Amino acid sequence: MSKAKKISSLIPKIFKSLKQNSNLLELKANWKQVVGKNFSDKCFVYGLKKINKKNILIIESYENDLLELSYSSESLKKKINTFFSTEFIDVIKFKKSLQN
Repeated sequence: MSKAKKISSLIPKIFKSLKQNSNLLELKANWKQVVGKNFSDKCFVYGLKKINKKNILIIESYENDLLELSYSSESLKKKINTFFSTEFIDVIKFKKSLQN
């Protein structure tokens, strides 16, 4: 049986999760504006993970665009962080799209 926790200890975790999710939704909604048409035509936001206190953005794209996008990861990261006016993204990972 798990031990009951105080609500006051859970609230910061909930709000932190909500803020991260709202930023992800905002990024998805403004993707074309943030990264530009060239990039937005080739990739889209797949998800966001937090590992070792680092925000890792996962971007999905077709296989033939992955190499070009990986070379542009610093540029993409800079555009995203500029949009949020903070160091929101620490690392970008790329995932191959399973759809053609």
